[in-house]
Amino acid sequence: MSMQFRKGDLNGVIVVRAEAWLKRDKVAGANRLRIDHLNMASRGTVIRLGRDPEVPKAGWFCLRVTTGREKAVEKVLNASDVESLVVMTNECKVVKRGRVCIIPPRPVILGYVLVHCCPIAQAMMGLLHVKDVIDVVGGAIRPYRADADSISRFKKMAEDGKYDASARKEYKFELKERVRITEGPFASFPGIIGLIDDEKGYVSLDVDIFGRPTPVQLMLDQIEKM
Repeated sequence: MSMQFRKGDLNGVIVVRAEAWLKRDKVAGANRLRIDHLNMASRGTVIRLGRDPEVPKAGWFCLRVTTGREKAVEKVLNASDVESLVVMTNECKVVKRGRVCIIPPRPVILGYVLVHCCPIAQAMMGLLHVKDVIDVVGGAIRPYRADADSISRFKKMAEDGKYDASARKEYKFELKERVRITEGPFASFPGIIGLIDDEKGYVSLDVDIFGRPTPVQLMLDQIEKM
C-alpha cells in the first residue's frame, strides 16, 4: 500500500509507502524506549528509589564499551543525567629520543565506563541501548558492583598523576603470567596477561569475574605479581 501527496505548485507526486511509515514508527518507538529506560539510571531516579527499602541499593557498575569511545559514552550518559566516570591520566611532558613530547590524557582503563545507578532491570536495559555500550560486567541481571572506596582512591590516584607517562615505572611481566589487579574497580581480581604494550604502558588481561571471562586493558601500574 502507498499514499500520494502533491507538493505545492511543482505538480510532483511524492509516494510514501506504508512500510516506510511503519519503519519510522518502530525507530521512534525504540528511541522512546531507550530514553525512558535510561532515565531509570538517572541521578533523580537514584534519589527517588533510595527511599524504597525494597529496591537494590545504588552503587558503581562497569559498562564495557568500544575502545576509544569511552568519553563519547560518558558524554551521552551525563547529558541524560546519569552519573558516570571515565578515570583519565593527566596531560604531561616526556622526553623521547631527546625531544619533548606532549602526552594527551588517556583512559586509565581502556574500554570501560563506570556508572552509578540502582541495579534494576529498566536501568540496565537503558544503559545497554546506549551507542557503543557492549555489555555490563557481570551481566545485566546481576551486575558486578565495584567497591565505592576503591573507586574514590582510584580517581584520586589518577588526579595525583600516578598513572601519567611521566611517572611510569619499569615492570617485568611476561605473557601468560598470572597477576593480581591492585587498583580500580577490578581490584583484587586475578588475571592472565594476554598482551603487554610497553610503549603506552598498558597490559591486556583475561579476568574471571563471577565465572565469566572478561577482557580488561589497564595500566601496568595497576597489577602486581602473585
